[in-house]
Amino acid sequence: MSTTILLGLLSIGILIFVHELGHFLMARVAGIRVEVFSIGWGKSVVSFMWKGTKIQLGWIPFGGYCKMAGDSPKDSTSGSPDEYYSSPPLGRIVVALGGPVFNYLFAAILLSLVVLIGYQVRTYSNRIILAKSVETVGTAKRTPAQTSGLRDGDVIVEIGGKPISNWDDITENIVRNALRPISIKVARDGAPVALSVVPELDRETGRGVIGIHPWVEPVVGEVQNGEPAEAAGLKPGDRILSVDGVKIENHVDFYSAIQGKSGKAVPFAVDRGGNHLELYLIPRLVEGYDSAGLYFEQITYHSVRYPFPVSVWKGIVKSNDGVRDTVRGVLLLVGGKIRARSAVAGPAKLIYLSGMIAKEGFIYFLQVMSYISIAFFIMNLIPFPALDGSHLIIAVYEIFARKKPNLEVVQKIQTLGFIVLIAALALVTMNDIRGFFLK
Repeated sequence: MSTTILLGLLSIGILIFVHELGHFLMARVAGIRVEVFSIGWGKSVVSFMWKGTKIQLGWIPFGGYCKMAGDSPKDSTSGSPDEYYSSPPLGRIVVALGGPVFNYLFAAILLSLVVLIGYQVRTYSNRIILAKSVETVGTAKRTPAQTSGLRDGDVIVEIGGKPISNWDDITENIVRNALRPISIKVARDGAPVALSVVPELDRETGRGVIGIHPWVEPVVGEVQNGEPAEAAGLKPGDRILSVDGVKIENHVDFYSAIQGKSGKAVPFAVDRGGNHLELYLIPRLVEGYDSAGLYFEQITYHSVRYPFPVSVWKGIVKSNDGVRDTVRGVLLLVGGKIRARSAVAGPAKLIYLSGMIAKEGFIYFLQVMSYISIAFFIMNLIPFPALDGSHLIIAVYEIFARKKPNLEVVQKIQTLGFIVLIAALALVTMNDIRGFFLK
C-alpha cells in the first residue's frame, strides 16, 4: 500500500509541477514578476534567488506553486506593469494558458515516448461471447449485442471500417461510441456478416457497452500461490474439459460451473499434454465471488515501434483522443447522464489509482500520468472562479470592454470560488474514502 501511495503522489506531484512550470515560464515571457516558484509545498528547505524570483524546494516534495506579484487579495500593489493585474490582458491570457497547455504538451510527450519505446500487450482474441442482460443493463431487457444479432462465437473483424485483431481493439472502438450507431463486421461459420449496434451508456463510467465478453479458451495461464487451483494440482497449460460433469468451452462456462460452490469439493477434468486427469477443486469466496485462484491464457505481443517523427505524431493523436474523451465525459456528467458519485475521482482516488497502475511498470506509469495530465488541461480551462479559465474570462472581458474590471470584486469572487473548490474536493475525497471502505 505504501508503494502505491508513494507512486500515486509522485505522478500527481509531477503533473502539478509541470502545470506551475507552464505558468512560471509564460509569466517570464509576458514580463510579469514571479515572486516565488516552489517545487513542493510548505516551508522552503533550500532556496535561491534567480532574476528576482525565489526558487525554493518545499519540505513536502510533491507538486508546487507559482506566486506572481499582485495576484492575491493579500498583496499590496503599486500598479507596476510587472504586477499581474497591472499587466496587459494578452499577457495574462498567455500566463493563464501556460499551465493547461503545458499539461497537454506533457501528455503528448509521454504518449509519444510510450509509442516510441513500445510495450508488452496482454489481451484476448477477437472472438466473443454474449453477456447476460443483467450484467450490462441491470434489467431483463435485451443487450445491444443481442438486439444487433451478434452471437456467441462470432469473431469481430471490423468496427466502423477499422480492422479488428484482438479484444483491446474491440473495447477501444466501443467505449468511445456510447449512444452512436456503429457498423460491425463478423466472421460467422466462415462467412462475413455485417451488423449495426448502438452501444449503451454505462452511467457508472461513461463508457459505451454492448454486452459482450472475450471468448477465452479454458487453458490455464497462471496459478496463484496458495489458492484453490494450486491445491487442486492445476498447472499452466492445462485445458479444463469439464467441471462437475458440465462441458467447458470457455472461461464463462468455467465460472458459471463453480458459481455457488465455494467450500465444496468440485470434480473437474483436464487435458495435460494429451493426458486426461481427474482432479478436485474447492473454490474460495472472495469479495462475493467464487474464486479458483487462476488466470486463463492471454495473447501477448509487443506493440509496433515507430520512428521518432511518427511516434510524435501518434502521441499527439492519442492526446487529442484523450481530450475528446474527457470533454465528452464532462458534458455527460453536467448533463446528468452519468453518476457523479462513481464517475468523479478526487485526489485520494487519483493518487490510489495512479499508484496502482504505476506499479504495473514504467510504461503504465507514463500512460496514467498522460491521461491525468489531459484531465488537468481540460478541468483548468473551465471558467470557474479560482481556475485558470476564470483568468481567461477576466482578460477577455478587459479586451472587449476596454476597461479593467473591479479588482476588489474579482478578488472576492476568486476567493469564494477557491472556498467552493476546496469544499467540493473535501466532499469528493470523503466519497473516495467511503468507496475504499465499501470495497
